[in-house]
Amino acid sequence: MTEKYQTYTLADFIQDEAFIQWAKSPNEAGDAFWEQIAASYPYQKEVIAQARQTVLNLAELSRPAFDEKEAGLIWAQISGQMNEAPVSASVFRLGWLRYAAAAVVVLLTAWGIRHWYREPETLYAQRTEQLENVHEEINETGNARIVQLPDGSQVTLAQGSRISFSPNMDGSKREVYLSGEAFFDVKRNPSKPFFVYAGELTTRVLGTSFTVRSFEKENVASVQVRTGSVSVEARAPRKTQSVVLAPNQQVSFFRKEERLSMGLVKAPQPVIPQAELARFTFNNAPVGTIFDSLSKAYGIEIEYDKEAVAACRLTSSVQEESLFEILGVICEAIEADYQVAGAKIRISDPHCN
Repeated sequence: MTEKYQTYTLADFIQDEAFIQWAKSPNEAGDAFWEQIAASYPYQKEVIAQARQTVLNLAELSRPAFDEKEAGLIWAQISGQMNEAPVSASVFRLGWLRYAAAAVVVLLTAWGIRHWYREPETLYAQRTEQLENVHEEINETGNARIVQLPDGSQVTLAQGSRISFSPNMDGSKREVYLSGEAFFDVKRNPSKPFFVYAGELTTRVLGTSFTVRSFEKENVASVQVRTGSVSVEARAPRKTQSVVLAPNQQVSFFRKEERLSMGLVKAPQPVIPQAELARFTFNNAPVGTIFDSLSKAYGIEIEYDKEAVAACRLTSSVQEESLFEILGVICEAIEADYQVAGAKIRISDPHCN
């Protein structure tokens, strides 16, 4: 019975008979019920408070015991004419005001209360409201939550995040709407591309694994790719930008500047099996060969001066070190430096004895 309230908007609440009755005539049972709703769906607490005040405002507007002067003032406020001219009580007749007030109530309900007491909407809300058939999953726990999608894909939903999608995903494309952060492991299906809509970002894939983070209150939204490749489009008021990401790459969208910035993820993961990486053993091998092997293993371009490292040789093996730890050891051995430059790694100033 209470599940319906988890997706209620302000307009839904003010048209719900049980809610209206409680807002106008609160009692212990009603207080307990709506407090429980707010506790079950914390993100609705503010909406419930706004809706209750709206019901009281509308009730005040339509009550019969108006003082003529008071009625004129309220009508002027609603019409947006409060600052244009003082309201004269003699212009209005009480009976006409009652009909007008009732008409305003009907008009507000018919057009949606957002036209008068506007509820701020996120892009997520705007998009999902337009869907005819949608299923929503919300993570209100303190841990990540796994959600299985109808197509066999899997989503790991971060706390405080939510996704919406078609219960069947039977259209020509698979679409998921995200507010928050989630890791997607997408089942490959070339005939039905997979789309994730998160704030200004649209991510398109065929089959891969990646993370999308887009909390509406944060200035930066991002996409990080684990395997495969994805295209990301950022739609902003002034311009639209797009990039294609490979494994271990990420793109950040800075909302205020409307700017996309590509780079590497903080902890790159090998794109080859871990067991194969563990067999990497180099015995007096050319450093250039080691760099090339690491580049292939992680799917990341490693830029270096081949002539400068031609005389550099190294004996080493890979155990459980991270990519940056491995590079640190190599660069220390050849007295070089490495820098992350956008989506690639640049080796500079090698010195080989």
